[in-house]
Amino acid sequence: MYNPLKGRGFVMSLSPREVEVLSIIVESYIKTSSPIGSRYVAKKSKLNLSPASMRNIMADLTEKGYLTQPHTSAGRIPTEKGFKFYISQILKPKLPQKTKHKIKKFLFEVSVSSDIADLLESTSKLISSQASQVGMVISPGIDNIRWKYIDFVLVKPGLVLAVMVFEGGMVQNKVLNVDKKITSEELVKYKNFLNERFKGQTITEIKKKIIEEMEEAHTRFNELYYKALSLANRAFVNVKPEREIYLDGTLTVFEQIDKKDIESMKELLEFLEQRSKLLKLLDKISSSKDVIITFGGDLDKEKLKEWSIISSPYKVKGETLGLVGTIGPINMDYSSIIPLVDYVAKMLSEILEMRF
Repeated sequence: MYNPLKGRGFVMSLSPREVEVLSIIVESYIKTSSPIGSRYVAKKSKLNLSPASMRNIMADLTEKGYLTQPHTSAGRIPTEKGFKFYISQILKPKLPQKTKHKIKKFLFEVSVSSDIADLLESTSKLISSQASQVGMVISPGIDNIRWKYIDFVLVKPGLVLAVMVFEGGMVQNKVLNVDKKITSEELVKYKNFLNERFKGQTITEIKKKIIEEMEEAHTRFNELYYKALSLANRAFVNVKPEREIYLDGTLTVFEQIDKKDIESMKELLEFLEQRSKLLKLLDKISSSKDVIITFGGDLDKEKLKEWSIISSPYKVKGETLGLVGTIGPINMDYSSIIPLVDYVAKMLSEILEMRF
């Protein structure tokens, strides 16, 4: 995994000639998905070298690990090392202003009438349609988001609905059995106390403090304090839904690949179905502050070597909530997809900031 926007520290181990040849091969491979021969490189290059000279340069790049030769008589294709060098040293990602406007308009329009789940699902579809790859969005983890407010609604004597609202628009509801003597007026006092005491704190912090402060309240015989904390404690029991992974566009990728790559596609689908493994990986990736590229060979050298993940975290108040990104073949169009993912993450962060 590495940050392509901060990858300029990559050690320049290639000569200018090698850089130009590698650039031509990578860009051609992205367009054709086929091995690139020396005649083609000689024709595209400005070096005015013969195909034989190009073969020598390509052989040197192969020896250094930047290219590989699938078959004896075939041309060359870039390795992960070759792609990493190209992305960090040669590529100049840029997203057209028109595309930025389209993305911003779409997301803001969706956010007006959608809850966070619908917004994230729409975001995965947007990424897929713009990148022509698998769009991916990971929802926030409940323990890491912050309390906005809680409300208690008396459904009937002895039955209360706890409505918990978290930053970013996430809502959790829970029905609680309570003392039939509890009134609506008391519930208002409980919620006011809790909202004043815990607003802006993470769920992990709140759960811990509730237990500690219940003991203190009990010792001090503060009945209001104790009852409010007890109700909140019950409301938060088991409030930890699984994080959602929104994926869109697997069919789009499947339609693009060559028949010989179907086995590779099956390996990717199997990986995507392993929810816990995927979440663990993506949580690790989301610790980054910016857009990150993860090559499949770094995850599973045999099964995922033909794939890569471009991802970027979305945040609220500087704190990472989740991840947006795309999964596609290793020769995807990085020049447009890297800035696409980066911009979508920034727009999603901006929208969620406005919900507070």
